[in-house]
Amino acid sequence: MTLGGLQAAAQPSRDATADSVGRVVQAFYTWYTPLATASGAGPAWMRAIHERRTLFAPAIVAALRRDSVASARSPDEVVGLDGDPFLNAQDPCEHYVVRRARRAGDRFLVDVVGEGGCARHTRADVVVEVMRGASGWRLENFRYPDPPTDLLAMLRRLHQR
Repeated sequence: MTLGGLQAAAQPSRDATADSVGRVVQAFYTWYTPLATASGAGPAWMRAIHERRTLFAPAIVAALRRDSVASARSPDEVVGLDGDPFLNAQDPCEHYVVRRARRAGDRFLVDVVGEGGCARHTRADVVVEVMRGASGWRLENFRYPDPPTDLLAMLRRLHQR
């Protein structure tokens, strides 16, 4: 192999980076979905940010904690999230699968689709924004296609003072 061939082989391709990001997101959903579909105490997303805090952007952790506090103060009414923010569902599918990861500027966008035990989905249920953080890939935000919004914007609207 020539020197140029060695250098090209040593540099990760854009596809390899997108594949790496996709594997991180899939590993999260493989771990998270059983938590979200099991009945238990408290919302699964709070357990996720507690147990896997370094996987999430600080803004997501802070916004979900604010939402949790607001919900606890008003147990008889919905004042915050009324569905799972990582699955974009009130009635989740059996599992969630990464369909595509692509670069968008300084981040990656990862399409995630729910399957099994739900209606067939023709497009992503959620698009996960991922960036490189100090300790590896980090989930920065969760975009929702219908209606178009995202987790951080939705939580800001819910808790405007």
